[in-house]
Amino acid sequence: MRVPLLYTFVKSPFEGLIPFTGKIKEGMDTLKEAVIAYIDGDEEKFNKFSDKVCAIEHEADKIKREIRNSLPKGVFMPVDKFQFFTLIKELDQILDSAEDIVVWLSFKKGVVLREIKKEFLALLNISISSVPILIEAIEILPRAVGFIKRDKKLLKEKIRAVRQREWESDQIAQCIVRTIFNLPQVDCMIKGNGVDCLTIHHILETTKYIGHIADHAENAADIIRVMISE
Repeated sequence: MRVPLLYTFVKSPFEGLIPFTGKIKEGMDTLKEAVIAYIDGDEEKFNKFSDKVCAIEHEADKIKREIRNSLPKGVFMPVDKFQFFTLIKELDQILDSAEDIVVWLSFKKGVVLREIKKEFLALLNISISSVPILIEAIEILPRAVGFIKRDKKLLKEKIRAVRQREWESDQIAQCIVRTIFNLPQVDCMIKGNGVDCLTIHHILETTKYIGHIADHAENAADIIRVMISE
């Protein structure tokens, strides 16, 4: 029996994810540098890394389109095609979130309240740390699907680790919000210290944007979990 040419194998769809996830990792490293520069009040350094984050996101978009265009209709895949494209979308939104953060920060000069600086950096580190674990899971994924399924246990451990990071980021974000709303100067809005409604709003929105990184990493991990479910 002959198999129609359209319904044959092409190179592994996971191969295209390697340069894509590489850009995501590069974006996270650059984002961290940008946010630290912002907190330190180094505007020149912040602008440099901010521009780089946006450039990396643009490069990743090109790779994303190449991946999609390399999978014509009818091609055989070891995973559901819709799930694969949804995974790509969530990965893409990790970098979109990074771009959102630097663009949002650029709207207002660096003001991060002394009382939350430690938690703010902790949130950044925890959220970003979910991404390398997710990338490790993606590297394992080809060995956990298809006819020969290996390393499923290891993959599930990585998925749980990503979920743990997302939970931790939520806890830190809640701590930041609670701390801000309990600051005495927030009630009276001491503008002389730079604590006004605009500053508070800016910090809270930044906190939300940073948390989105871990949210999308968890979403991607959940899609991977569905891919290997029996």
